Amino acid sequence: MKLSNKEKRELLQKAFWDTNMNMDYLLSLLEGGPERFPGDRTNLYLRLLRAHHWYTLIRLIPTERLRDEALSEAVVSRLFPKELREKYEYARAVLSE
Repeated sequence: MKLSNKEKRELLQKAFWDTNMNMDYLLSLLEGGPERFPGDRTNLYLRLLRAHHWYTLIRLIPTERLRDEALSEAVVSRLFPKELREKYEYARAVLSE
């Protein structure tokens, strides 16, 4: 089931609770909009991967973007701790099959 924009905003606010990020900008990034600064999308995905459970992520991020962008080597290699990184490396491998 797809999430409404209101639900997406709530999930983004939970992930970015400690920053003063513009939720409209984050929602635009999540939906494939342009970055204002290089690395914004990577940071968005890092926050989301750290903050939410897998089943929330697959409802929030379209599958092809999840596989190709959110679980890219550039994002996953920056995850900490090692166990979290390994979890998403495995998820990337499964989605790539």
